[in-house]
Amino acid sequence: MKFLCPRHRQMFARLSINEQNDLWLFWMEYAFTYCETDETEKMIAATGSAFDLACLARADHPECMHVELTLSAILVCRALRDRGDHNAADYVLFSALESLQSSEPCYGSPSGGCSTDQCIEVLLDTSRQASFFAEYLNWPATPLAPRAQRSAMVAH
Repeated sequence: MKFLCPRHRQMFARLSINEQNDLWLFWMEYAFTYCETDETEKMIAATGSAFDLACLARADHPECMHVELTLSAILVCRALRDRGDHNAADYVLFSALESLQSSEPCYGSPSGGCSTDQCIEVLLDTSRQASFFAEYLNWPATPLAPRAQRSAMVAH
C-alpha cells in the first residue's frame, strides 16, 4: 500500500532532507487535527503520506528520519487496525521494519534521538508505543491511549 502516487514521490524525492522533514511535520500536524475531529480517513491519508515520505527520505539518507518513520508507522498502523484493515496495517509495519533494517544501525542523532534498533523494538512491542509517541510528538493527547468501548445498538 502506497499513500503517495508515483508523481508526488518523484517530486518529494527532489526535496532536501530538511524540506522533507518539514513536510513530514506538516502532514503529522494535519493528522493531529484529523484525530481531534474524528476524521479517520483523512488522518490515515495524512499519516500515510508522512510515512511514505519518511521511507522515501531514508532511501537516500538512511541515517535520518528513523524516529519520524516510527512515529508515522505507529499512528497509521493503529488507525488502519481500528478501521479493521489488518492487511494494510501489517504491510505498513513490515515496510517500516524493512526500512529500519535496510541500513547500518543509527545509534542516535545529534539531537539525542533514539537508535534504529530502539525504533524497531518499539514497533514490535505495542506496549511501548504510547510512551514513545508522547516522548517525540508534543500532542496534548495521544491517539494511542486505550479507547473506551463504545456501546452498539443492534436493530433487527
